Amino acid sequence: MSASLSSTMEQGGGPGAGRVVRSVMVAIMAFACVASSGCATRHKLDEVDLQDAMDSAMLTHLRVFPSSRMISVYDEPKLTTVTISREIRQRSHARRRKRILSRETAGAIVGEDVLNGQRWLWVTFDRQCVVPECAYGFVEAEDARYLLAHVPQREGFADPRIYRGCRLERHRLQRGHLRALTEANQVYRLRRKRRAPVVFLEVKGAKHDRVEERAERESGV
Repeated sequence: MSASLSSTMEQGGGPGAGRVVRSVMVAIMAFACVASSGCATRHKLDEVDLQDAMDSAMLTHLRVFPSSRMISVYDEPKLTTVTISREIRQRSHARRRKRILSRETAGAIVGEDVLNGQRWLWVTFDRQCVVPECAYGFVEAEDARYLLAHVPQREGFADPRIYRGCRLERHRLQRGHLRALTEANQVYRLRRKRRAPVVFLEVKGAKHDRVEERAERESGV
């Protein structure tokens, strides 16, 4: 395979050939990952994952991940000074802090609660935070996903503004019911007409299925 790819590069001699070769190599690597039983895949956190972790006393070692990139913006209240001489001059100064969670930011469960009959998980994405007071809250929804429902406060700053994906106003998450007012809890979701994108918890896993195969050739009659 490598020899044929090398000959292709030599014969092509242009940047287009290089792009083709890279595309072929990417496809080969993707196929190898799919064919291998050790490749990790992502899926939503469910009761089976939680129960397996609790049965083995490894709940705190279970690593969870946000389904989407998330940005929390914290603004400090403005400090305004007014100077009056021949004219009124007003100046303001404020600090702004951001917390960014990528899809690869690993989190750990540091507590559990029940809110309106639904399971609530406290998840930290910071090694210095080991208690629910500084953690994110995810509540179980009717579709069995654990949806973002609480973002930790920052002392001295106003309530955070939460964005999904990128910091644009149309990507800002608002607290509310996901589908109907009869739902038990409110979560952070985008205001869309057809669907309401949310942030939920995922886990990574790898299945190792070993199959012992034996073939016997029939002798015939």
